[in-house]
Amino acid sequence: MRGDYLESSSGKYFTEYRATSKIDNSAAVTRTLLAAESGMLFIVDMSTVDNDVTLTLPAVSTSAGVYYDFCFMVDSDDDADFIIKTDAAGTDIYGGIITLAANSTIDAFAGISTITVDGSVAQSTEGLKMSFVCDGTNWHLSGHIMTAVGTVHLVGAAGV
Repeated sequence: MRGDYLESSSGKYFTEYRATSKIDNSAAVTRTLLAAESGMLFIVDMSTVDNDVTLTLPAVSTSAGVYYDFCFMVDSDDDADFIIKTDAAGTDIYGGIITLAANSTIDAFAGISTITVDGSVAQSTEGLKMSFVCDGTNWHLSGHIMTAVGTVHLVGAAGV
């Protein structure tokens, strides 16, 4: 490549950072995510004893294209649940979380309304990444975790 091209275009890429927000369980949290928070990367710390976090996804009818990412930076406390649910029982979550250990497996979810990162069985959550995207009808989940194959990380449930 020509040097003058590189010099003229340098500094025009990667000049902005993605919006981030910290979610922790230093106190119990229950709230509805906003469509205006679409694209947000939530840094999650569930290491405080016994406090749960419950987040409700916004209504799908007004959320086509809305997406959120969650990244767990530390292991969870054994009694701290991280719960994400849809706003209505008729709205579902589809997708899965890939376990990245040897002989990878997928925790698959189809037609559920609530996903719980269950602290009582999944304390080794450091590195868990979950992405939710809305298609205007349902929410779609993708992600990965780097712990032992066969370990239950997420529990799905129908209804809200």
